[in-house]
Amino acid sequence: MVKVVKKGFVLALILLAFVIGTQNPEVVNVNYLIATSEIPLATLMSICFLIGVLVGCIVSVKVFSQLKWQNYRLRKTNRQLSPDTER
Repeated sequence: MVKVVKKGFVLALILLAFVIGTQNPEVVNVNYLIATSEIPLATLMSICFLIGVLVGCIVSVKVFSQLKWQNYRLRKTNRQLSPDTER
């Protein structure tokens, strides 16, 4: 089930990128810190979107790893405090 949802999510992102690309063919000037370039607006939007997704993934991994570590410590403390019960 998770694989189907992941594939659907990727397909939706590809469709979104296609729609953005076809609706924004204008060329825009982009001023970097040390340079300037002209690129299509769709390309600029796609680059910004991908950077946002990557930053979001990095933040999510950091938060989830902290929560997993906290969960591990709490389970370990719980095991130490609870009486030993055999099944």
